[in-house]
Amino acid sequence: MNEEEPNTGQRVRRRASRNAGPTGADTGAASTVVPSSAQERVDLVKSEQSVTAAHTATETSPKIPEVLEVPKTSANSESSAPTAKRPTSRKLIGGIVLASIVALAFAVVSVLLLVDRSKASSADEERAAYIAGARTTALNLTTLHSETAGADLDKFLAGTTKEFQSQLDGRKDSFVDVLGQVGVQTDGEILEAGLEKIDGDCGTSLVAVRALQKNAEQPEPEERNYRLRITMCDTDGQLLASNVEFVP
Repeated sequence: MNEEEPNTGQRVRRRASRNAGPTGADTGAASTVVPSSAQERVDLVKSEQSVTAAHTATETSPKIPEVLEVPKTSANSESSAPTAKRPTSRKLIGGIVLASIVALAFAVVSVLLLVDRSKASSADEERAAYIAGARTTALNLTTLHSETAGADLDKFLAGTTKEFQSQLDGRKDSFVDVLGQVGVQTDGEILEAGLEKIDGDCGTSLVAVRALQKNAEQPEPEERNYRLRITMCDTDGQLLASNVEFVP
């Protein structure tokens, strides 16, 4: 170790020295291979770059997920589930179809019953109308008074067709005169009436009538019974008598 002579009044400065060769801290650095030439240094750099790139590619490459194995029991359960449900589904579908058929049949029967009932009701109303018209015609025909013979006859003719009225053309006045001269008084009463037949828009009924009659020569009322066959026809929405017959 070299020492320098200090000047007067100054501190002595000493320089540290070390032995030749690497220390413990420099052992690692000393172990590093130092290329001796420029070509070797280039080769070394390329080698380090290749190693670094391979390491980076290995770290960044995506991992392939592991394939999970499906237990065999699940496949068996799935395949057996539809088989177990088929009978129930078929029964359910069959029940729905059967219920639909029953409901449809019930609806059809109900409609048919309503139609039949409507037709029956309409037919009953038609029969009742023919019978009522025949009763009114028979009552007007057998109810006449000498004092009101003209009005009574007009009342009867108002319920008849034009064809029937034509049978009295030219004889109405003479008929009224006869009734007035004889002094006829007749009051009818309907005993019974029933429909005989329906032919198109016409209905024929039989009517039983009892009439109390008297005149100038016979002041006491006398009972007479008649049976009339009266045909009523629908003429422009109105039932009118088209024919009147006395039945023995």
